[in-house]
Amino acid sequence: MDSPSNSTDPAPETTASPASLTPTFVGRQVCGECHEENFHLHSKSGHASTFVNTRDSDIAKKFVGKTLDAGEPYGLLEYSMDENGLRVKRVDDPSNQSFPLEFALGSGHNAVTFLSLVSDADEDTLGIEHRVSWFAADDHFGLTPGQIGSSPTTLAQFFGNSVQDEHMHACVNCHTTSGKIIDKNIVDLVPNVNCEKCHGPGSEHVRQARLSNNPPPFSVGNDDWNAESELQLCGDCHRLPIDFPPKQLREYPRLMARFQPVGMLRSQCYLQSRGKFKCTTCHNPHQASTAKSTEAYVDDCVQCHTENTADHVACPVSPQTGCIECHMPPLRFEQGMTFHDHYIRVHPED
Repeated sequence: MDSPSNSTDPAPETTASPASLTPTFVGRQVCGECHEENFHLHSKSGHASTFVNTRDSDIAKKFVGKTLDAGEPYGLLEYSMDENGLRVKRVDDPSNQSFPLEFALGSGHNAVTFLSLVSDADEDTLGIEHRVSWFAADDHFGLTPGQIGSSPTTLAQFFGNSVQDEHMHACVNCHTTSGKIIDKNIVDLVPNVNCEKCHGPGSEHVRQARLSNNPPPFSVGNDDWNAESELQLCGDCHRLPIDFPPKQLREYPRLMARFQPVGMLRSQCYLQSRGKFKCTTCHNPHQASTAKSTEAYVDDCVQCHTENTADHVACPVSPQTGCIECHMPPLRFEQGMTFHDHYIRVHPED
């Protein structure tokens, strides 16, 4: 049931040979040599802390010495830390055997959940999403979303739900810049969602920048990059309609507010924008969304909805204030997590 620690601390390359056909990762520290402002904004964003070995996680350290109730039939769980990271054991387990909690996933702005990689009965790699998570709301511990009402069928599942195949790989893909699961190990690991997750490996750009005072631009995508391209990039992790069954998309239950691109794509702001409205219309991708004030977000709305024209409609109730509260309200989910609904509309009463 135990598995080896497999978090790595990659040593970024700073240059690549001109003859190299495939750009390589250089690491965010190298990007920060020139892009200092974005580097510092990113360091305070949720993207900068989405994946870490539990031995290095301040959130994981909150669990040490705690005994937490995971509910029946899971029982009480007791936590400790060793040189490899966080461990957990069931208080009523006579074998006193502990289970490794290897990786802490999540920015900590809403929650942090632990992931372990183990072998199943066929010796294939299986992910275990730990049953208990930490939540930023009131700094508390609680059941991981999606695990209420679940029941264990294997010994490993007494510590959390199993995640396998594409879902397991998606956990790592969306929380890291680079990483591939092979035989309970994560190879080519570059943890967290850093610059090169969106911009791509930067070795050739760095090489040219160090040779020239005016290097060619290096940004996301190609010359034909547009709003659709951006939505596909963000939605790869934040989810797209293709990730959900048609019935759920039609009904748009409250849960869908957690998946911002899905709501945005059905909003008239997007549909009537002729391809101009996109994620970065309101969000600086290098900055934490919470670092921007509500007033600044309202200004984004007013930039379009200034007056009644053929292209824009001003709000008849409050054309200058209250846009977010009425049309994109924060919705509270289990364990106190909060997400703004990006289906921009006259919001129905709860």
